[in-house]
Amino acid sequence: EPTVRAELMEQVPHIAMFCQENRPSIPYAFSKYLLPIVVRYLADQNNQVRKTSQAALLVLLEQELIERYDVETKVCPVLIELTAPDSNDDVKTEAVAIMCKMASMVGKDITERLVLPRFCEMCCDCRMFHVRKVCAANFGDICSVVGQQATEEMLLPRFFQLCSDNVWGVRKACAECFMAVSCATSQEVRRTKLSTLFINLISDPSRWVRQAAFQSLGPFISTFANPSSSGQYFKED
Repeated sequence: EPTVRAELMEQVPHIAMFCQENRPSIPYAFSKYLLPIVVRYLADQNNQVRKTSQAALLVLLEQELIERYDVETKVCPVLIELTAPDSNDDVKTEAVAIMCKMASMVGKDITERLVLPRFCEMCCDCRMFHVRKVCAANFGDICSVVGQQATEEMLLPRFFQLCSDNVWGVRKACAECFMAVSCATSQEVRRTKLSTLFINLISDPSRWVRQAAFQSLGPFISTFANPSSSGQYFKED
């Protein structure tokens, strides 16, 4: 019964906390019994069960209740599998969103090694614009986690593609995260590459894209400021 599975997922973070507090007595209980259920339910046929398992997984990561080893060996491999080309459309879209949200929680090393290659593939998913839109919406977050080198070498070519996507919703998502992407690049890249790209978005045929770009104009300009000389910089809380 799906409602039973969904209810179970809502209790998992509480049980995980109990296991954490009683580790000397039950050191492997969560890793061995509960985590496999959580990751299995990420591909459940029932939408509500998937949603509750996704929420549970993010809470567990946020509270640092999943060991780094388990993230690498039990969570990431399942997400990679769920975002494979032949995966169910809804499951794939949801799994990409989870990968993006967990990046800041698992850090640069795991994100760069295990998440980034698949994320780059998903940016070019020609069959499903929903997947590309999720990638575009979370692009800035991924850039801020992996840092300048990976952003400029691996992510920027994908960002250029997404900014000229044939679906306006994808381009709008790019405009909304433009400042975060700019923050992860060098001044030279901002000046020579991102400025031209931003002008294209401000001149976009879709008024929704133009509107989003104009709303990002101030934050984007602020990334050109040199705090040492201007005393000004943009900070997102």
